Amino acid sequence: MGPSRPPRPFFAAHHPACACIGGTTSAVLPNPASSACILANRSRAPSVDLRPGLRRTPRLWGPPQVSGSGDIGVAGSVAGNRGPATGAKYLLSIRQQPVAARSCGSGERDRRTIDPPPILQLRIEGPGLAEEESSKLLRYSDYVMSCSICDQSGTQDLSFMPEEYRQRRRLMGSVVSTSFVGQDEYGETGCFFCFPDLSCRTPGPFRLKFSLVEVDLAQARQTKHFPILAEAMSDIFAVHLAKDFPGMQASTPLVKHLKEQGCVIPIKKGLGESNSERGRDDSGNEEKEVEWSPARKRRRLGNGWAG
Repeated sequence: MGPSRPPRPFFAAHHPACACIGGTTSAVLPNPASSACILANRSRAPSVDLRPGLRRTPRLWGPPQVSGSGDIGVAGSVAGNRGPATGAKYLLSIRQQPVAARSCGSGERDRRTIDPPPILQLRIEGPGLAEEESSKLLRYSDYVMSCSICDQSGTQDLSFMPEEYRQRRRLMGSVVSTSFVGQDEYGETGCFFCFPDLSCRTPGPFRLKFSLVEVDLAQARQTKHFPILAEAMSDIFAVHLAKDFPGMQASTPLVKHLKEQGCVIPIKKGLGESNSERGRDDSGNEEKEVEWSPARKRRRLGNGWAG
């Protein structure tokens, strides 16, 4: 008899940390004691011209497939603008929470990324929305998610450092992610947003805030700001000084499955694996836990290293 299957993640649609804002301009702040999903409204959304010849033809990722994933915490209630999708709800869940990071100071040298890399999943539902239409909407390639950093209460944005640091940003790396449609570790199709290249300059407890928008390329030149479809707040994670950093964790099955399907995300070996285990993992396609900067690579090559 083979090993037991790991439990599937469960996201309660009516978790206390999740809330719905219907037609108001207020915002629900996350409960500091738990992970929160924040709902956004679209009352400020620009109107969409549906006249023939002016309606945008969205781009899709591959053929539509119906997702059979479980319930996900509600993260947005949006007035849809795609006909059958009217009243669609944009639901966000954090499939992989950040846990720890090593502060990287002011430079790129020996930069470590936030570990494990945050991964979010989008789901779209609605009272009159069929599964096929929902799956089709998930495959639009115009979804973009941005990430910012907050204090541990989730109420104060800490993206910029104090004035003595010349207004440098606290987060380094790629703070924007586009959607990737693929199967998770349970073989179920979903729309994912991965952030494998985030680093923090300063130590302390923080949260990450994620905001989802849909970028309309036809209006990009005239519109600088697009309405937020949904937001989500991560759990509290700790950024350590170099001497206190516990090390990187091995990549999860979710990361490995997305990587195998073409998602640009590195595989981490972790500190607890033996050399034999490392040799068998992912057919030698792992990437080291260090994010190589050009300066570091030149220095190693100059010293005669092969790395």
